[in-house]
Amino acid sequence: MNFEIVNDGKKVLCNIIDTFNHNGINYIIYTDGTKDDMGELEIYASRYVIKDSNYILEDIINDEEWDLVDEYLDSIYKKVNK
Repeated sequence: MNFEIVNDGKKVLCNIIDTFNHNGINYIIYTDGTKDDMGELEIYASRYVIKDSNYILEDIINDEEWDLVDEYLDSIYKKVNK
């Protein structure tokens, strides 16, 4: 599934990799299709809330949340590479 974000005034098309909920907080993992210097796909994560049928991305606010997202990504990677 695709969605658009506005980054520095430019619309960017993104693809949702996955979403999950932890302790009542919604998280989204997505990519804009760009690759890093090593040729690896750039992957981003954010919190999200739904307001008036719109998805609003919010920053992940602390290291504990980033650790949670990293663990989730590791579990996805392990499932895909079995």
